[in-house]
Amino acid sequence: SGACMKNKWAKMDGENVVRIADPASVKDDAFQLVAAVNEGKELKAAEVKDLKRRKLVAQKKGTYFTLAKGGAFKPVFVKQEACITKEMLASGSWQENPPKPANLDSLGAAVGGGYFHPLLKVRAEFRRILMNMGFEEMPTNRWVESSFWNFDSLFQPQSHPARDAHDTFFIKSPASTLTVPEDYYERVKTMHETGGHGSIGYRYDFKQEEAFKNLLRTHTTAISSSMLYRLANDFKATGVFTPKKYFSIDRVFRNESMDNTHLCEFHQVSARDT
Repeated sequence: SGACMKNKWAKMDGENVVRIADPASVKDDAFQLVAAVNEGKELKAAEVKDLKRRKLVAQKKGTYFTLAKGGAFKPVFVKQEACITKEMLASGSWQENPPKPANLDSLGAAVGGGYFHPLLKVRAEFRRILMNMGFEEMPTNRWVESSFWNFDSLFQPQSHPARDAHDTFFIKSPASTLTVPEDYYERVKTMHETGGHGSIGYRYDFKQEEAFKNLLRTHTTAISSSMLYRLANDFKATGVFTPKKYFSIDRVFRNESMDNTHLCEFHQVSARDT
C-alpha cells in the first residue's frame, strides 16, 4: 500500500484503501524489475537496493561450471598406469594407453630410518650417566682376546673350570696371540706359580701355550686389566699418578645353551675408579 500511496494509485478513506487511478494506466515498475530478474537481466544498483529493501528479491552467490570435451576425452574411463612395466614394453600396450606424466621435481615420501634399537637406547642412557659422572670410556672394540688378558692377568688359575671349552669360545684361526708384554707376563707367571705380596700363589707350572690361546672375551674386565697396566707404566715413567675413572659397555660371549630368553652373547657394564 505504501507504493500505491506514493504513486497516487490509491488513498485512505477512513480505515479503507480506495483506488483513485485507472488500472489500465498504472505502470508497476517493481513487477517489471522482478520479471527482469527472473529473465537474468542486469539491474542498476539503486534498483537492486530498492527491491531488496522491499524484500522482493534476495541476493545469493552461485558458482557455475561449463564442461567441454578435452583432447584426452574417451567415452569409456581408462585408468592410466603410474609406471611402465617390462610387460607393457614387450606388448606395446603403453603406446595405446600412455602412463601418467612424471613430475621429476616433486619430493619423494620421507624415508624413516636410523631408529635406535631398544638395547642401544639403554646403552646410550647408561653411557650418558657415566660420562656425566666423570668416567671415560675404555676402548672395547676388541672382541677377540688372549687368555692372558682375559684370565691370567686377573689371576684366574689355568685349571679353572670357566676356562674349559664348554664355557668359553676358543678361536681356531688364529688360535694363539703373537705377543704379550714380556715384563708383565713374567710378573703374572711368578704370581701364579709362587705368589707374592702376601700370596702363596697357586703352586703349579704356568703354561705359555695356555696363556696365549685366543678366545671370544668372556667379560670386559680383560680391557680393565689392560688399562690398569697402562696406568702403572705411565706412573713408572713419570713418577706422577693420575687418577682415572673408566667404564665400558660392550658385548661379551659365553658358550651357553640358547633358548627363547638366553643367547651366547650379552652386554656387560663395568666401571673402575682408580
